[in-house]
Amino acid sequence: MKRNVKQKKEACKNGLLMQGLLALYKWLQKEWAQWMSNKTKSISKRALTIALVVFVSFTSSYCIYLGIHAITGKSKGNAFTVTSIKRPRHLTVSGDMEPTLPPVSRRDYERIQKFRFYMDSLARSPSGRKLYDSIMANRPELMDSVRYIEEEYLNFKNQ
Repeated sequence: MKRNVKQKKEACKNGLLMQGLLALYKWLQKEWAQWMSNKTKSISKRALTIALVVFVSFTSSYCIYLGIHAITGKSKGNAFTVTSIKRPRHLTVSGDMEPTLPPVSRRDYERIQKFRFYMDSLARSPSGRKLYDSIMANRPELMDSVRYIEEEYLNFKNQ
């Protein structure tokens, strides 16, 4: 119950904060528009139109110049270049390498087998079942890992 009340209070605070920021943003927009309007009051409408046309003409002509210059590539330093991608030499070589050492030592393998037998005995006995269940609850993929290590060792041994 207290969590819901706390979340509602935080939501109200966040909502008020957003409303305050939005109001501040609108106020700044209004002030900027008024300031710009006051600065351009003395300039005639015709002068403003001419200034706009000149500005748009210069910027658009410069953009067109940049585009044409990039496409034609008259100057090699600024033109786009196509560089081929070279494949590394080791890419064609198979990644299968024969391991020289077993992934698990014989001693570790025996310890893992003893652990698996111990866990099996825990699972079978009524008194050990509770301990087994708690271990499995905390480490649900433990026995999968044990089986995987045993299989890797046997696969390496059979090679």
